[in-house]
Amino acid sequence: MGDAAFLALQTALAGRFSLEGQLGRGGMGIVFLARDVMLERRVAIKLLAPALAARDDMRRRFLREARLAAHCFHPNIVPIHEVAESGDLAWFVMGYVQGETLADRLRRAGPLPAEQVRRIGREIGWALAYAHERGVVHRDVKPENILIEQGSERALIADFGIAIVGRGQHTGGDVAGTARFMAPEQALGEPLDGRADLYALGVTLYLAATGRYPYDGPNAGAVLTQQHAQRAPSVREQAPVLPAALADAIDQCLALHPAERFDSAARFVEALERTPDGGELPSEARATRYAVQGAMTLADWTIAIAYAGFCMVLGEESRSLGRAITIGLAQAIVMFAAIATAVRAGEALLAARTALRRGIAPDDVVAALAPPPMPPVHPMGALRGFGMLFGGATLAFAQAQVDALGLPTALEFFGNVVTWLAPPMLVHRALTGMRTSNGYSAWLYSFVRRPLAQRVVRWLGGRTVVAPTRVPPTDAPTEVMLEQAAGAILARLPLDLRRQLGTLPAAVDALAENAATLRARALELSDIGRRLRHQPHEPAVLARVEEEQAVVKARLGTAIAALESIRLDLLRLDTGQTLPGSLTEPMQAVRELQRQVDAAAEVRRALQRLHPEPTPV
Repeated sequence: MGDAAFLALQTALAGRFSLEGQLGRGGMGIVFLARDVMLERRVAIKLLAPALAARDDMRRRFLREARLAAHCFHPNIVPIHEVAESGDLAWFVMGYVQGETLADRLRRAGPLPAEQVRRIGREIGWALAYAHERGVVHRDVKPENILIEQGSERALIADFGIAIVGRGQHTGGDVAGTARFMAPEQALGEPLDGRADLYALGVTLYLAATGRYPYDGPNAGAVLTQQHAQRAPSVREQAPVLPAALADAIDQCLALHPAERFDSAARFVEALERTPDGGELPSEARATRYAVQGAMTLADWTIAIAYAGFCMVLGEESRSLGRAITIGLAQAIVMFAAIATAVRAGEALLAARTALRRGIAPDDVVAALAPPPMPPVHPMGALRGFGMLFGGATLAFAQAQVDALGLPTALEFFGNVVTWLAPPMLVHRALTGMRTSNGYSAWLYSFVRRPLAQRVVRWLGGRTVVAPTRVPPTDAPTEVMLEQAAGAILARLPLDLRRQLGTLPAAVDALAENAATLRARALELSDIGRRLRHQPHEPAVLARVEEEQAVVKARLGTAIAALESIRLDLLRLDTGQTLPGSLTEPMQAVRELQRQVDAAAEVRRALQRLHPEPTPV
């Protein structure tokens, strides 16, 4: 906490952001966790490394590229809220994602299941497609720059610190990036476009699926030598259970020449979504598909048995014992088949709900619930189909006549077996064959099964999918956090230093209390203003409320800045970088703020005596 960069940045941000600690440090800069004082939300602030900030070219590029990235608004891109510089510092403020990086996940859990790899590839692919459409090439896609949000498992791409801008081909020259993830053209400093990001994403997914790099080496030169010496080993060699569509997409991203890769990130995502035979769906979605196929098969047999049973009943004499027995058997078989169909349908719904809960894409679940019709192996014409239906009905109708023919026992037994089993088999074959051969199955898929599956998924998603939620910041407001931090530092100081500081602890407590009072008043005025905006006949009152709100917010900022200044001076005092006397100025700020707060409170009380209800509360 006593780091010089921390102290310098906090001094520049006092009153607006309050730094809580360091999240990470790399070659380009340092990332701090901070609190937005007014909005009371956590943010991450990336500070350009002091050595790089001293170079005008690096500083200008850092700020330019950060401002460009700030225009990328996408659910899978970490948002940038502010880009700024002051003195020797340059930084940008971005959204804080509660969770872990993909690199942390891989270190903790090892290679990921295929479904997770596919989901990360799809979501980062969406983000890159969005950025590439706006001419932004990230140039540093790697596990350290992919964040996995806690709870929702959403993947976000971060750190556009070395991104380049422009439509079409980009001018090369400088080499920037991480050696193992750099495309060959990027390592050589050649012109590049979004396909370089696809190469890096391919390496990232390869590592996520196998725990190994396709090429490994201590520097870009060693990796580049391997790239030109041999093609990257297929990801299937290290992860043979990986679905074919996913493995093929990763392998294509790793092609040596950009022309052999996908021409866009959108094409890459399409390749991940491709499921030509239905066998490449995630395991949860495959379970749904198997249950649906089972339910459809049972439903077909239920219809066939019911049709054949109806014809058998018609063939029996009215009010005969044979008709009663046939009706009973037919009803029992049809009821059993219907219950089995309902059970399989229920299994399909449960599997679909499980798939959605585990993060499987809704489109995949729709595809599992409503698989597209397969082309028939043996096409069946309408005439042949109706002929089989008529033949099945005739055999079923004739079943009652077998006993009346007086056939030998063996032939009678054979005749009964044929007339009982053949009709539903012929009817089933006719129904399925005609449905797939005459376009009815395609119509049923387009207008009934798929729309119904989409409705079911929306219903299940609305009731069962855990919506991506943002983890709230800690409950304590900024002034309480700063008060506690100052108290912790004071407790560490030697006793003689604490005596020299005199009434500083009491002043910090008073300042935090005043800040809390101001924050409460700001919230109260915000609520009043919101109600007044719906009352157009009160413009003067609304103007007074907004004026007071602006003043209160300014004083709150001053209070937070004073607390921040005290904390920083205490940090410097703790590390021997300052003397106790340097706290005189913050103490004066405390006294001045106290005077302003007391005066404002006195004015407010006087106004309330003159006008009992100046503003509706």
